[in-house]
Amino acid sequence: MKSAILTFALVALFAAVPARADLDRIRAAAEAGDAEAQLELGILFQYGFNYKDNEIPALTWYMLSANQGNAKAASLRDTLRAKMSEKEIQEAAEQVAQYKPKGSPVPYETLREPAPAAPPPAPAEPATAPPPAESAPIPETAPPAAP
Repeated sequence: MKSAILTFALVALFAAVPARADLDRIRAAAEAGDAEAQLELGILFQYGFNYKDNEIPALTWYMLSANQGNAKAASLRDTLRAKMSEKEIQEAAEQVAQYKPKGSPVPYETLREPAPAAPPPAPAEPATAPPPAESAPIPETAPPAAP
């Protein structure tokens, strides 16, 4: 299970946060209340990618995302809680209670860089009619009949 979570985290890292600008956008979306961004931020905190490994903020973001119905966040929340002290869990719960969304929610999907535009199609070649097919000459007389 732990390797599956780590694999998920690595895939999420490379797919969603290739640069610092993306990380800042994820944090802004998470702070605005986007459940997917909250899940991503929890993963980043838990596994230490671009953030110091810190389980309390990770649990906080998982709890916020899970409270909005995110099943992945709920699973990661439960797994992380199982290895934390009651004091750490209580601290994360207090952070959740104090959470107030900042700014307008921005859907997480819109935070990703747009895919490069496909190159415009090549200009169409002007249609040219094929040359007329040459036909075999028609003999003026029929060939002689065989005896």
